[in-house]
Amino acid sequence: MINQHNPMPTGERKVGPARCRVRQCTALPERMRAKTREIVDVETPFTEQGKGYATTLLHKVCREADAAGLVLVLSPQPFGDNINLSKDQLIGWYERSFGFAVIQHQPMVLMARMPGATPRMLALNPVTEALQKEKTQ
Repeated sequence: MINQHNPMPTGERKVGPARCRVRQCTALPERMRAKTREIVDVETPFTEQGKGYATTLLHKVCREADAAGLVLVLSPQPFGDNINLSKDQLIGWYERSFGFAVIQHQPMVLMARMPGATPRMLALNPVTEALQKEKTQ
């Protein structure tokens, strides 16, 4: 249930064998924490990968954040049984499938997704286009 004091509860989310955790991002300034949630530890057991469980899970988390008007952040890192995916593959998956954009490259890659973002919307965003040009130069 969404309420004003905690619009998107933190904790574990699951779809089939896929799971992730949603938490407040302590790396962000305190004034920004109420408007964001961080996704961590996205994992699907190796034998269940490629069946759409993680995609369905992330779509569910994105819809939950959209309903609460929250920005989602994550650092794409291979985790658990997902070590066969490279960081670049994960970045592409988050961009194409959910509308995340890289907002920081150093000291670690950080991605963010605005409420209601889709890959098409991000392609039209001048700020994102400028960031993408910077990345390719």
